This record gives sequence, C-alpha cells and structure tokens, in this order.
Amino acid sequence: MLPLAKGRRRSAGARSRRRRASARNVRKVDTVSNGTREFSRRHFLQGAGVFGAGVLGAAALGGCAPQTQQATAAGEGDDLAATGEGGAPAQAAWRTEPEPPAEFEDAGTYDAVVVGHGYAGVCAARELAESGKKVVLLETQAEDTYAACGNQSAAHNSQILRRVNPTADIPEVDPVEFFQNWAIITGNQINQPLVMRYCQNMGANIDKYYDRVTDEDVATMAHMDTPGPEDDYSTMMDAVGPIKFFNGTVDCYGDCSQTKVQGYNREAAKEAGAEFRFNTRGVQLIMENGAVAGIYALDKGTDSYLKFNCKAVVVATGGFAYNEEMLCDLIPEIADNMVEGEVWKDAHQNVRFEGDVSNMQYQGDGIKMAFWAGGRLEPFIPGMNSKFIASPSMMNYTLPQAVWVRPDGKRFCNEFYPVAEQRGTASVYLPREPVTCVFDNNFLEYRRYTVSQHGFTSPTAMNMESMAKDMEVARQKFEGTYVEPEKKEEEGPGAMFQHPEIICADTLEGLAEAAGIDPVEFVAQIERWNEYCKNGRDEEFGRDAKVLFPVEEGPFYACSGTTEFGEIMCTCGGLLTDAEQNVLGADFKPIPGLYASGNDCGRRFGYEYITPTSGVSLQMAITLGFECGKSVAKFLG
Repeated sequence: MLPLAKGRRRSAGARSRRRRASARNVRKVDTVSNGTREFSRRHFLQGAGVFGAGVLGAAALGGCAPQTQQATAAGEGDDLAATGEGGAPAQAAWRTEPEPPAEFEDAGTYDAVVVGHGYAGVCAARELAESGKKVVLLETQAEDTYAACGNQSAAHNSQILRRVNPTADIPEVDPVEFFQNWAIITGNQINQPLVMRYCQNMGANIDKYYDRVTDEDVATMAHMDTPGPEDDYSTMMDAVGPIKFFNGTVDCYGDCSQTKVQGYNREAAKEAGAEFRFNTRGVQLIMENGAVAGIYALDKGTDSYLKFNCKAVVVATGGFAYNEEMLCDLIPEIADNMVEGEVWKDAHQNVRFEGDVSNMQYQGDGIKMAFWAGGRLEPFIPGMNSKFIASPSMMNYTLPQAVWVRPDGKRFCNEFYPVAEQRGTASVYLPREPVTCVFDNNFLEYRRYTVSQHGFTSPTAMNMESMAKDMEVARQKFEGTYVEPEKKEEEGPGAMFQHPEIICADTLEGLAEAAGIDPVEFVAQIERWNEYCKNGRDEEFGRDAKVLFPVEEGPFYACSGTTEFGEIMCTCGGLLTDAEQNVLGADFKPIPGLYASGNDCGRRFGYEYITPTSGVSLQMAITLGFECGKSVAKFLG
C-alpha cells in the first residue's frame, strides 16, 4: 500500500519477486522474530553491516538492520546484513508488506476493530461499545491464560486514590502544570495537543477504568506515595531543580491485579455489545482508496485467516520490545551503545531473552500493519529501560544520595539527576568498569531525601530498616564480630529493591583499598565533594543543593557493581498521530479510519520513557485509550 515513489510503479519483475517473498511470508505471519532473544552488540552491528562504525544513519530508511527487500518473515533465518541490488543497503524485511492471504473466512462486518487487549485497547473497545458502535477486539493471547503487563498506575485527580486511602490528604494536580513539566522533561519532543488531552482527562478516565472494583478489591490495593503508620515521608520532595514530581499512584500487586481490573472493563464492554476474539492475531489492514476497509487476522487455534470488514481499526498491540529486527531497525542507538559481549535482558524477569518467543506479545504487529498502510513513524522511538540505564541498576534505584566513583576514584555524573530514567546516561559512554557507591555513617538520614518516582526507593520503615541492617552487617564484618545467622527455610518479604553487598572501613583510604579504587584520587575527590556540600554548590556535575550530602563521619561504607546495559521492558512509541490518535500518512494528513493508541502511538514520551509519577505509562494508556474510543466514535458518526 506504500508507493515506491511518486509517478513510479513496480515493474513486473519486482511484483513477481514480492509475490514470491510474500508466499513465504503468508503462512508464517505468526513468527516475527528470529527464534532467539539473546541480543548482543555483534548481532546488532552485523545487522547494520557496519561493525565497528559509530554512525548508523546512512541507510535511506534510517534503520540499523538493513535486509533484502525480497524479505521473508523475520524468523526465516535471513541474513540481517543482506544488501539490495548494486550493493546498496536494503530496507529491513519487516517493512515489506506481504501479499494478503489467498484464503480466508469472512468474520463479519463491524464499525470498528480494536487490535490488542492491553490498557489502551480494552478502554477504546469499551468506549466504542458504550457509544453504540459495533466493535470487536482481537487479542493474540488465549483467554484462559490472558495476563496484563504492569501493576502500578498513576491516578491523579481520581476518586480511586481516595477509596484506596480515604484518610490521606491527596493534593489535586493542575493539568497545565503537569503538562508544562512533561514538556520540559521530554525536551518538548511531544505531540502537545495529545499530551494535553491526557493531562486534562486523566482523573475521569482513571475512575472509569476502576469503576467496577469492589471494596474487597480496594482493600488489597495500595497508594504508594502515602506513608504508613510507621513511615516518615517528611523528606519526600516535590521537585529537584526544575523537575517536578506528583503524588498519586495506585499499586495493584495484591489480589486485585491489573489482569482482574482489565477483566472488569472487558465485562463492561461486553455488556455494551462489544465482542472479543482471543487467540486471534491481527496481521494486515485492508485499504480501499486510502481508507481503512477491514483487517485480516490469524486464528491461531485453526491456523486459518479471517477477514473483518470495518470502517475503522485501532492498533494497540503494545509496541515491539520482543521483535529483534524492529528494535535493530527503529532504535539504532542500541547498537551504538552496546559493547562486545553485552546482551539484552527482559526487565520483567531479569533474564536473557532466549528460545522461541514468536508467540509472545509486543512483536510490533500494530506498527507494522499501520506502516504498510502508509502510516508515518516517529523519527526516534522511546523505550522503557532501553537506552540509558547503565549505572549498576540497584544503585541507580536505591542509592542516588551517595557519591559514585569509578576505579580511578573520581566522580563521573550527577548521581541525583532527578529523572531516574536518564540518570545512567553518563555511564553508557564509559568503559564497563565497576562503579563504587560511597557514603558515611549518617547515610540513613540522607537516604530519606527522595521523590515520588520509579527511580527512587521510598523511605518506608521497611526499606530504612533493611538499609540499616546491611550497614550494621558491613560494620560487624569489618570489626570481625559478625556471626552468620542460620538460614531460614522461608524468608518473608524484603525491601522493594535489594542493593549490592556493602563494605565498611574506618578511613577513606581503607575503604578505597577494600573497594579496589585509587586511594589518592579518591580521597582528593571526597575532599572536593565535602567542600561542595559546605558551599551548597556542586562545581563538577551541578547536583542540586538540596541533595548534597557530605562523606565525612566514619565509619565509611561502599558498595560496588559493574555498569550494565541491556534491560528492556517495552517500547513506548512508533506511529505519528494527531490529537485524535488518527495515524498520519506520508503528507502528515490523517489516514481515514486508522488509529493508534498505547505503546503503538508515538510522540508521547520524547526520547525515552519518563516518570514524573510512578505508573504514568499505564495511566496514559488508559486515559488515551478511552479518548481514542471517543475519537473513533466521532469519526464513525
């Protein structure tokens, strides 16, 4: 559906080659990765055909994994370094649209089809059904094993927060202030009217999403930003430098999981007339005269194709975090920043992606379909934990109040940079060497200074007790008085984040020797640091004066970890849309009937995911999912 160029048509030979390639594609649509998920720099750079190069932008399509245009489905084992005719880099195989299925069953006519039962998809389907539209939702997971990803959702200006924590003084969030802060953090690389629509509607839409949870459900939920009876949150800050943070996140880690809440929304949609087809994967749009006319889907149970006729399609398939080829093509920074031997890990499980993942979610189905239909891609696509988190992750999450040094004994960054997702930027571009986190005997007092964000550990009594215990163990080991306790068969729940083993010494020189860092440079660095703290001005990296904590009272403590690069939770963008989430075509005009929401929708987070409040990804997907349903209903009339 994408023209090769204005005024040009495919030659008969080109069409024939495309048909032959597509014949290999059509029965393998369900397989979109290469069957193994152990990523490394060699994989990526071999895909780019520029191993050792620092710039990957030479290909006309901007991808870092050129493939032959006569592409088979990724997973057929094609060489990612293939080139097109004349030796020029060819486009990535996923960009080549397959021929439509030759055989299919007519599945009926609908006003709209929603692809993906995530947060945005189920909310869009519910909104459409409650607006009186005939809608069907297609979901690749099986119904009996369906599971939602994620648990925390921001819930500003909502009643659900007050239900979860009725005695708390929960402030209202000014949507304009929230928007302005969002624009600052993202460098204003956002779809401004769409993000403002999120800010203006987040309270009402979050309440609609949670409107069926029972009192019993609420009893198992938590408001993560409000202290319990034993907690002291007096040092929680609402801003660090120019960056603001906002209280208001619902935790669904108990019996009322997000899978259960999505089930409530599915029930509401069904009661309004929506249909749901599980184990069914959307694979290709049907376009007529530049507008949506339907969609082909694969019934995974029968391995046969279905045709749904409709006037509108919402793609909300969760991005492409499990599609190696698309990651390589659309986020080339990954290849640039990896070193030999580094591999990608699943941030959910902290394990390597290995084995056949072709049946997993997040294969980029929605983005592929919309792209083939003429949709534009945003020029840089953000991810969650994909580009920047390279300082040892547990330090990044739990110890930003400390001083971080490398083996040469010198600092290398602003340890308390307020946007946690961007805090690891400096270590991405340094040798993968240990980073040592240093603090003194007063650290428990300093560690209480934190903000409401994913990248900080809240000063709960449990977390503070855990830190105090580990510091005490380190001191006892240094003094030679430590006795190893008997290991219990079943340990109770611990702190939310565990930090590396802590070491202790009574002098800075002794700490440097124990940690394996240059003692002369280290002592000089700490002397400079303490002077910055005294003057309230970090002359090296500009750390905010509120969070300058000296290292001067022994005993002294440290923990070390090797910088790591390669956890990915999800991608957070892809398709360019307008404020209605209507996908934009080559001329930046909306494609009639084609919409993208959730992590298929671009220009929401800028260059990388951010959390001015924990759980904004779910909150935005829920809010804009409902808003997308309203937009589609308006389009349908």
